[in-house]
Amino acid sequence: MSAGPEDELAGVIADEVGVDVGVDVGVEVGVDVGVDVGVEVGVDLAVDRDALVIDPPLLARLAAVAEEHGLLRLGVARLDHPGFAPARAALDRFHAAGKQGEMAFMERTRAIRRDPARMLEGARSLLVALVPYAGEPGPVARYAQTADYHTVIHERLLAVESALRTALPGVEALICVDTKPVLERAAAMLAGLGFLGKSGCLIAPGLGSYVLLGALLCTARWSGPDARPAPSLPSAPWDACGACTRCLDACPTQAFDGPGDLDPRRCISYLTIEHRGPVPDALADRLGERVAGCDVCQEVCPYNAGVARHDRVPTPAWLPPPPGRAREFELPRVATLGNSQHRALVRHTALRRIPRRHLRRNALLALGNRDAPLSTREREAIEAGREDREPQVARAAERAARRRGLPDREDPR
Repeated sequence: MSAGPEDELAGVIADEVGVDVGVDVGVEVGVDVGVDVGVEVGVDLAVDRDALVIDPPLLARLAAVAEEHGLLRLGVARLDHPGFAPARAALDRFHAAGKQGEMAFMERTRAIRRDPARMLEGARSLLVALVPYAGEPGPVARYAQTADYHTVIHERLLAVESALRTALPGVEALICVDTKPVLERAAAMLAGLGFLGKSGCLIAPGLGSYVLLGALLCTARWSGPDARPAPSLPSAPWDACGACTRCLDACPTQAFDGPGDLDPRRCISYLTIEHRGPVPDALADRLGERVAGCDVCQEVCPYNAGVARHDRVPTPAWLPPPPGRAREFELPRVATLGNSQHRALVRHTALRRIPRRHLRRNALLALGNRDAPLSTREREAIEAGREDREPQVARAAERAARRRGLPDREDPR
């Protein structure tokens, strides 16, 4: 007997994990850490499917509920929109080239990503909304400086789900915040939320690319006009970028093979968050002082340069900082994190995805890249790492020692 959707999803949901690294339109990676792990696969056969309709007035009401709860520009894309075809083709090319690297969950969820009805039987539409975030440049990507967006956006989407169920009794819905494999960037573009840049990031007019996506998969049919009708779709989703290639040119590791075509295996976000083996020296040399993610392709984007962005965002929409004390990412401290210190540092943030040994590895690689006189604390952190029993930590510490001019341990000096 062939496996049903329950069986297929059960095998992948436990480690449907990852990080947003700006991959191309056909590839969406994400993480689930203890939220929204239920599987909804059936519909009530007694429900009149023809009555489950989202029309423009209902969408407007849902959008008002969404904005009230910090979800901006709610739109909808029908799952049979022909505009999904390029995303599915890009996904196939991504896997054919082996660009998923160590992200084995990408292959396991490939069929579901192409056809979300495998998660929710009878699914016909995807509601999508934006959540903006802020932050400062530094060793940790901006989105990871906030409270864990998976939890925050999931909680906000509950209000939209409740409003949808009230309006359409019998409708089934499934919240997707990187926890379920959907082509959310393609859906956001087709729902009229923005366009895809050459970095692969969704760019929302007036808000730029510093936005995260939340989606609600549902069995209702969208009866209104498509926000992006198929004939109006550009020949390339990044046409609005024009001749600009700043994101491609600025990538420290030259991870782009072309517009919208990222190879995560060379991407700093992948290397610092997903990669579980040693980082090759040629790539480690280009990490700079980053320990968790990278924003370079977004930092150089002209669409993120507007000074009025903050004024366009209602206060409740911003992702809040994580609860508790402010998090500090001083490299020597991160390089020597103990278990309890690591738990405290990553609690309630998306950084929970990174194991302690890999966060320490990343910090030691960053210390090795620092171009400044060696401080006492840095020296102590590197020396402690050289004695560590974790091979990747010790290897990163030896590299840092060489690059910062510390003597070999066998050297009698």
